[in-house]
Amino acid sequence: MPITMEKARRSLAKLKMGISGASGSGKTLSSLLLGYGLVKSANPNYSDAEVWGKICIIDTENKSGSLYTGATVSGQKIGTYNAINLSPPFHPKEYLEAIQVAEDAGIEFLIIDSLTHAWAGEGGMLDIHGNASARIGNSYTAWREVTPLHNRLIDKIMQCDMHVAIALRSKTEYVLEANGKGKQIPVKKGMAPIFRDDVEYEVTIFFEIEQNHQAVVSKDRTGMFEPSEYFFITPKTGAKVYGWLVSGADNLPPKIEKAAQQNAVAPEDIEAQQENADDVPDSSVITNTMVDAVIKAYTKGMPIEEKRAIGAEIKQISGTVNYMNVTDPEILTKLYERFRKE
Repeated sequence: MPITMEKARRSLAKLKMGISGASGSGKTLSSLLLGYGLVKSANPNYSDAEVWGKICIIDTENKSGSLYTGATVSGQKIGTYNAINLSPPFHPKEYLEAIQVAEDAGIEFLIIDSLTHAWAGEGGMLDIHGNASARIGNSYTAWREVTPLHNRLIDKIMQCDMHVAIALRSKTEYVLEANGKGKQIPVKKGMAPIFRDDVEYEVTIFFEIEQNHQAVVSKDRTGMFEPSEYFFITPKTGAKVYGWLVSGADNLPPKIEKAAQQNAVAPEDIEAQQENADDVPDSSVITNTMVDAVIKAYTKGMPIEEKRAIGAEIKQISGTVNYMNVTDPEILTKLYERFRKE
């Protein structure tokens, strides 16, 4: 096939998002609501039944992903969506096959609930590594059998022609917090997602869900969310994300254009984002890509709390946490020098 070149457009991309939290935090439900809002915005003439028919869950939680059908949350009744149920062993090839089944069926929004099982579940990548280590007698060399499987799975998720929400379990610990009545009570907290390090850097948006079901964004390439802002994910969140995806598109069909106008970020914000994206000076010595690389290297392996602090520092330096939209060469240089490792 000949190699061709085209203009880069957000409207040609599919959302790849991550969502992590402790058990019971609401990862599945939040993903369903966001998915409904996104698919409805993309297809405003669809009935609710048609919208839900374009949503699918790859369920590794003993069919618990199907329990929300018929519930009403945030004023939205959850209809009948699709489910692909996986059971042990959770070998990556099972996920690859399930993703392909959903794609072949014309699914528009896929929820993988959860991807953690492919890593730490029975028959998952850690089991594969353990078996290889025992057979070879070398734990380091055994990763050669795991890494290609991991890369194939991530590549499939990122390249499939669907919007995808990757749900991940978080490591859980209990901390003492004041209950407002003068007493300290144990509260369950979700910490780092259970998967190979830095999975959050593969996606466009990464949400962390607290036990009170509120979300906070720890990674955001859209620039629409503040890193310290807690909120409930609703269909409006999905509509907002869809509006960002299509905000740079040319010659949209009328129904899509209308949905973008109704549900997207404010037009003046979209225009500002486009100007920032298009007007990076050619003479810049330090580019956004260079800044992105040094920040990723600097924060690799950091706990989530430290990454949030880095996000706040980035915002203090540049005025925004979304450094990919920064156009000022001086600010880019400051960011590069601040996070470059000697």
